[in-house]
Amino acid sequence: MKNLCLLFIFCLIVSCKGDNKIAAVKDSASEKSISKNEDTIIDNVSKNCIEAQEKNIYEYYLCKNWNLLDDVKIKKILKSGELSDTGEGGARELHYTTTESSIWIDADMTIGTKKYKLKINGGSYFYVINDKNVKSLYLCKNNRYRTSFISGIGTEDDDNYEKLKITNWSNVKSLKTDLKAWKGNYNFDNGNYEQGYQAYHIEIENNKCIFYQGDLPACKIECMVNNNGDELNLYIKSEEFKKSQYDITLVESLSEGDYLLKIIKKNNKVYVKSALIKYWNDKNSKFEKDREIETEFMMKS
Repeated sequence: MKNLCLLFIFCLIVSCKGDNKIAAVKDSASEKSISKNEDTIIDNVSKNCIEAQEKNIYEYYLCKNWNLLDDVKIKKILKSGELSDTGEGGARELHYTTTESSIWIDADMTIGTKKYKLKINGGSYFYVINDKNVKSLYLCKNNRYRTSFISGIGTEDDDNYEKLKITNWSNVKSLKTDLKAWKGNYNFDNGNYEQGYQAYHIEIENNKCIFYQGDLPACKIECMVNNNGDELNLYIKSEEFKKSQYDITLVESLSEGDYLLKIIKKNNKVYVKSALIKYWNDKNSKFEKDREIETEFMMKS
């Protein structure tokens, strides 16, 4: 008990010294504290928008427009973080106080001889991950650093986030993607009717994108698109499809801006890939998600 008290007093003294180092980071694996008097180095800062790109087009553009943080800002954010529970309590706190976001900035951190991975979320929280892959969750409740993030803690009161979201939605809706290279009809099936539909169709013109699920006539879903070279991502443009007389089970949980699928051109062939559409594999007699399904493509003049 005496040793525990001395350790607690030592940590308090250390945490009050100087403002030019990162606050002590708790190593959950060893239950030891790293002194804030040791130099902190931030390296390899990068922004990861891939997860957002395959979730929602509005979130993807929020990610693209989020300014990459430099090492100075990252150190300030680290000092502002409040350690949270990484278990059920922390997950519950994240759910109720922050925007669940797939927008991340990744970085490497070295404190003295210890190395960590940082995952900083646009929703004002971050993880410190040690060399044993143990995560420590921190929430950034200090509004002093609010502008470094996309949204703050408790977004229902976050006026900055609401303004940013409205501006972003307006910009995305005004996007005019050149679809000349993609004009045509795309027809494919999933190999088995057991999931509700087998046939799918995509129609692309200069300024129009429609996704049909089922044999024509079928449920009609208007698309927004994002062009990435040899890949074209399709997103829901309108929720009008929910009024359809056809079965919408496959997409009924989706909303405006949500990701549908991607069209891929490679090796002089065209494929469609989607987590929504399960493909029947005859070899192992089961459905597979995110399978590249070869597509019949008919070009339009």
